[in-house]
Amino acid sequence: MQHERLLKVLVIGDLGVGKTSIIKRCVHQVFSQHYRATIGVDFALKVINWDQTTVVRLQLWDIAGE
Repeated sequence: MQHERLLKVLVIGDLGVGKTSIIKRCVHQVFSQHYRATIGVDFALKVINWDQTTVVRLQLWDIAGE
């Protein structure tokens, strides 16, 4: 039997500190030094196979730092 866990993470911080960069790197394995400021809220989902019986769904919420 497979278990699923949902974790919601709100990433907060000042403007330009790298919140979006960290999320993009974690979810898409992509890094760029040139991101536009987040307007409002952005959302990403990463699915992690924790072990043979557990799947973790990680919701990452990127909040504008203004």
